[in-house]
Amino acid sequence: MCRRITRAIFAAAAAGATIATFGLAAAGAAGAATGPVRAGGGHHFAGYHTASARGPALVVITRHFAGYHTASNEIRKFRYVATTVRVQPCRIPIDPNKNPFADIELFSRNWDAAIGVLCDGGAHSIFFFDQRSATAHASGTFRLSPRVGDRLRISISRNVSRHRDSFTVTNLRTGGSQTVRVTTSTAVVYRHAFVGSVIASNADVMPLPATNTLLWTFRSSRVVTTGGVRGTLRGPWAAVKEIDRTQGGVTVMHPGKLSSAGGSFSTFLNAAP
Repeated sequence: MCRRITRAIFAAAAAGATIATFGLAAAGAAGAATGPVRAGGGHHFAGYHTASARGPALVVITRHFAGYHTASNEIRKFRYVATTVRVQPCRIPIDPNKNPFADIELFSRNWDAAIGVLCDGGAHSIFFFDQRSATAHASGTFRLSPRVGDRLRISISRNVSRHRDSFTVTNLRTGGSQTVRVTTSTAVVYRHAFVGSVIASNADVMPLPATNTLLWTFRSSRVVTTGGVRGTLRGPWAAVKEIDRTQGGVTVMHPGKLSSAGGSFSTFLNAAP
């Protein structure tokens, strides 16, 4: 199972703790921590098969993740992922931290770098996580305070030679932007890029709504390999479709159809069976 971001980590970051250490450079609230990363209940790798970049996306059943990631095998290396997402109102009448959040990642079996956006916007609603070594991670919030309806361009890029990850968020309405940089272990390698939505606990959204409910819409998603090949979630590699399903077989979240160019789609809270 690969190591994945969790709501518990982001909730701690959203509390506004500030710790400057371990090569972390940020203009807003940030934190660094040691110890093993708490993993989510699902992962990207179950049911992997070789697939054509021109064929339909492979489907992987996960716990807590809905969206698309690049490449159905471990051959590629990726150094950049970006998307544009509009801040949505919360769909579930509970704390924003318990609603599904928008998420982008660069990841592999042992490494993960991510940006998350909470519904309803406001202070501490955009956050980052970086598994910077085998025993330490960095996490924190951005100082931007978007409102519902704002479009955010979010990106993660890796400087391979300097072993540094950069997390950037730009509010396209206000022009405000912030970049956080984290220096990582030299062992970090990212094999995939992910765009989609994440939830910490499927129980938080039960009972499910009577009809499919829009969660997040992602547009103009772009990725770049370490070798400089530019593309989208669809290619030139096979896309993998992640669906959030409970252990009992109930689908909780699913992504809509990926655009023909591979850069746009929406995620939905699934209708009750």
